[in-house]
Amino acid sequence: MLACAGSIAHAQTETSAPAAQFLLEQTPIVDFPDLPISAPGPSIETNEIGISVGAFTLYPYLEVQTGYDSNVYATTAPTVGSPFALIKPMAELKSEWLNHSLRVVAGGAFGVYSNATSQNYWNGYVVADGRLDIQRDFYATALVGVRRQTEALGTPNTLIASAPTVVDSIPIEVGLYQRFNRFFYELKAAATRYQYLDNSVISLGGLPSASRDRMEYQEQVRLGYEIIEDIDVWASPGLNQRIYDQFINAYGQQRDSNGWFVNFGTTIRFTEKTSLEGYVGYATQTFIADGSTTPAFTFGLTGLWNGYAPLTIRPAFIRSINESAYSNYQNYVSTTLGVDFTYDIHDAWQLVGGTGFNMAQYSPTPGAGVGPRTDYFWRASLGLLYSLRPQIQIGPLYEHSSGSSTDVASGGPSYTRDVISIRLVAKR
Repeated sequence: MLACAGSIAHAQTETSAPAAQFLLEQTPIVDFPDLPISAPGPSIETNEIGISVGAFTLYPYLEVQTGYDSNVYATTAPTVGSPFALIKPMAELKSEWLNHSLRVVAGGAFGVYSNATSQNYWNGYVVADGRLDIQRDFYATALVGVRRQTEALGTPNTLIASAPTVVDSIPIEVGLYQRFNRFFYELKAAATRYQYLDNSVISLGGLPSASRDRMEYQEQVRLGYEIIEDIDVWASPGLNQRIYDQFINAYGQQRDSNGWFVNFGTTIRFTEKTSLEGYVGYATQTFIADGSTTPAFTFGLTGLWNGYAPLTIRPAFIRSINESAYSNYQNYVSTTLGVDFTYDIHDAWQLVGGTGFNMAQYSPTPGAGVGPRTDYFWRASLGLLYSLRPQIQIGPLYEHSSGSSTDVASGGPSYTRDVISIRLVAKR
């Protein structure tokens, strides 16, 4: 996994863990103030030794998935179904130095829909992070990356269009960590550039790409104390700034805003590879133009639990204030709950699955003449994997998802979707 924490991009834009993928789709890549960058999805978890490359170890990974999607556009009847094929390569290069560390993760996803070619897409990312050891328990961290992601239909902020919107982002983060006996502190500063590309004409009321392009900044500090070995408690206050390229957007709005948050959490390390980190907190986002404020109680939980040997559970919970793609709504509070599991049934057989739920509560733009709106999204999946070899697995996967809204007439989702597929996973 990538070791840096922060509010910026996730390294894995695609993952075979269903709830993790659900969280990545449902929640923008900002507003993760206290979760590790790898929290929403697993890194390349393997018992293999990887491939030695000098002072580095290379972990390659490939997933190929083919099947049928019953509702490609995530709409009400009439629906469009299509066979599809997905290819998801990824590679992690990790240093094996005694001091300092450097890691580079690169990957992507390529999707092809034979009956809905407008939904064909490719995503990609390259992220590098590292640690510079200054003294014992005192080090600096840095991260930089580039990322391309399509806004998947059937998620918050997706507009009815013939082809999905693409968002390119460039995250940068620096940090400093130091521990004094049982006390520790961590300082972080992050900046992310977002640039959008409309691949088709968007629906009425949707912001065009130029009105969504922006810079986001975040500064935070974490102050903590180790109660007993492997259990920390901490408090983390922070600030953020969201600055749009267009001072006045296509609908005559000024959407720049400032926010603050404070979180209280704990980190529990069960083993070297299993831990849980959770927090509760409060956040506000205030628009500079009119002073209107969106408050929210926030929380998060991430990590990996393996207390029962055959079973591995990965929770993925997050609540945050996110930017809206609609002119009638200035932002929305996103609540996403997900959990993935893998269960070793017997010998070469493994059961995989998960479920995720998202609630997006939209705040009306002052003077827009609309009321509050809440969209709901749900996904559940279950599959089997059979190990042809320790490095190669194959098996079926079934996924069901649905969307609903308190205001379907204004563009809220209303759909059900079933996907059945065969996956081939190869890793080293």
